[in-house]
Amino acid sequence: MKIRAPLASISMALSVLCAIPAAQAQESAVETAALRCSAVSLLHSSLTVPSPQFGEVMTQIAGLFAEIYSTQVSQRTKAKLAVADLKARRDAVLGELRKGWPGNKDKVIRDAAACNAWRGEFFAKLPEKPTEKQFMAALAQTTPPTAAPAKADIDKWTKLTTEAMGAAAAMNLQPPKK
Repeated sequence: MKIRAPLASISMALSVLCAIPAAQAQESAVETAALRCSAVSLLHSSLTVPSPQFGEVMTQIAGLFAEIYSTQVSQRTKAKLAVADLKARRDAVLGELRKGWPGNKDKVIRDAAACNAWRGEFFAKLPEKPTEKQFMAALAQTTPPTAAPAKADIDKWTKLTTEAMGAAAAMNLQPPKK
């Protein structure tokens, strides 16, 4: 009798742990790419070069990809994604990017360039002043680009991403404010 309770607890814990990857496995390639682009864009939000507004723009782009992710998830699950869940998922991806640096440098740089191309394609397909309905339809139908980023784009994002990772590391080293 005493053995059954611990076994039941272990069984329950394993079923919960196994359910997490299963839920993530249902995530579409577009959802995964959008979440990663949101995290990569947010990573670059601390930069003030090539212009003082660059970081603010990258924050807005991170929001665009978060909206694409949320729209795609809601479309698949037929339920609205909670903002806290979105932020937790994006923060987890951002943490993985930072933890893997510099071993994942080439991948993160390629992702940054691909995300920039996706953003450009997304807005190129919209009318100059889209209605909310047109914008929401675009969020639901967008897909990442299939072509690899150009060498010039990779070169541009190599510099920016290296600077962003340096800034992120510097922020993590600063003592907490009292």
